Amino acid sequence: MEVDKESASESMSDLCIRNEIVFIIVEDERGHYILTKHYLRKAGIENEILWFEDGQSVLDSLYGDGHPSNNSRKYVMLLDIRLPKVDGIEVLKKIKQDENLQHIPVIILTSAENPQQAKLCEDLRCEAYVIKPPGEVLLNAIQRAVSKF
Repeated sequence: MEVDKESASESMSDLCIRNEIVFIIVEDERGHYILTKHYLRKAGIENEILWFEDGQSVLDSLYGDGHPSNNSRKYVMLLDIRLPKVDGIEVLKKIKQDENLQHIPVIILTSAENPQQAKLCEDLRCEAYVIKPPGEVLLNAIQRAVSKF
């Protein structure tokens, strides 16, 4: 897991998100993680970012000491589908079936445009299904997600 608190020098928008919201990016491709992080920073999102490279490590964190019921922080998850160890669909299922975690907005961020997969994610109550690279669709999904807090 990598924790990132660096700030961006340029802002694409005035998307201001409360400091206590932490972004969890679950992405096995370092380049995709860096691109997503850069996009968030460029959009003016200065919040803490936690990076996990596989589905099992994010689940271990959520169910371990970092469990959201153990602290007052709020989380928004950007979740890739194709992940090692535990894939993104399974991570989404586990989160949405757990009464202590189901409030976490999960935005699927994937490189595959797959209508059946998008429908499955919607049925599992993801916030949005966004095709990489990130763009305005992602920012709109984030805005909807954080408005729930």
